[in-house]
Amino acid sequence: MTLIKFLGGCREVGRSAVLIESKNGAQCILDYGVRFKGEERLPSNGEINNLKAIALSHCHIDHSGGIPLLYKNKDIPLFTNPLTLRISEILLEDMIKISKYPYPFGYRELQKTRKNALFLKNNVRQKIAENFFITFFDAGHIPGSVSILVEVDNRRILYTGDINTQETNLIPPANPLELPEIDVLIIESTYAPREHPLRIDLEKKFITDTLNIIENGGNVLVPAFGVARSQEILMTLEKYNFKSDIFIDGLARKILTEYSQFPDSMKDFAKYRAAMRQAKLVSKEWRRKLKKGTKGLIISPSGMLKGGAALEYIPTFLNDPNSAVFLVGYQVEGTPGRKLIDDRIFEFKEDKKQKYVSYDLSIKAKCKIDYYDFSSHADKIHLNNYINDITFRNEDKFIFCVHGDEKSTTSFAHDLTKRNFNSVAPETGEIYKI
Repeated sequence: MTLIKFLGGCREVGRSAVLIESKNGAQCILDYGVRFKGEERLPSNGEINNLKAIALSHCHIDHSGGIPLLYKNKDIPLFTNPLTLRISEILLEDMIKISKYPYPFGYRELQKTRKNALFLKNNVRQKIAENFFITFFDAGHIPGSVSILVEVDNRRILYTGDINTQETNLIPPANPLELPEIDVLIIESTYAPREHPLRIDLEKKFITDTLNIIENGGNVLVPAFGVARSQEILMTLEKYNFKSDIFIDGLARKILTEYSQFPDSMKDFAKYRAAMRQAKLVSKEWRRKLKKGTKGLIISPSGMLKGGAALEYIPTFLNDPNSAVFLVGYQVEGTPGRKLIDDRIFEFKEDKKQKYVSYDLSIKAKCKIDYYDFSSHADKIHLNNYINDITFRNEDKFIFCVHGDEKSTTSFAHDLTKRNFNSVAPETGEIYKI
């Protein structure tokens, strides 16, 4: 009997981790991330005692952040791709460096993670144990992201990871029609209750609003996630032939350059290069000048205004009635970005003694504030369409809804039961036999 053990990412967004165990006891872990709140930030242990492989869906810390822990005393093959490994290294190094949480691993384990990495191309079947195989398929979430098909004991389990089936400018969407027939689906549920605006309408509104601000003498700050979202915004500007100055700062600048080393991961690398040529990469000297005011648009992490280079710009923009702050990523409850949208107040307090930097800000926004839902996750319509395009090999039609808050996962599972699927929103630590 094959076992599916849910170690994390259940009724929450964070610490994604699924353990698959064959009837012979061989084990494979799909992702092993962390979450950024609470005392328990790592996945549950789950009796990992015969691990044959780790398969990583993508680089985001909620999927990759705990992987070094698995290398404290072992050497295990880590199946990934060159782009995901490179960006994961950058994000993990940053997490280890700045986190105040006492993670039980460090640079030594990160180095072992890197040494154990094996690159697996999409659509290539890889054996990891007797009657145990994995295959990667494009997930459409961010560059390098994959869904993982596990074939074990003659059962097929598809773990979507984070998926997107809408067209974007950066990468191609996931295509469920390319997948083989399956027995079990483990699907993300982040936006299961919600619908995103049509991407073309969203892009046009963002461009129109940005041009209106700049043509009326203001400037635009776009706090954006450094990985993928910043580059998507840059390519959107290029698509609409945006002519004003574009500045890229912080992690977004570094990832922009790193992505250029992986042309095969882009939807249209020529357009990506063209967008890069339009961007001005901000040095520390430039940042000092830009903080005093600029003419154009600045893209800078962090996307939720919890830190990053955007903090150095935000006071200038908030106090300028002609300018704007346009947020382009989901704002979690309790973050400075969410409060700015809801209350038009920016609050942030932090003391970094090692960098001799202190922030104690409480600013009522005088500038325009708006939110644009440039999500890289499938929404309610696209998740259901994805499932409609999946072919199950039998009538059981098992679906596990993960990677979403309690409401998203449970309501999604409930709705799927009405469509005659055996669906459930598992809880952390639960084990299912299939």
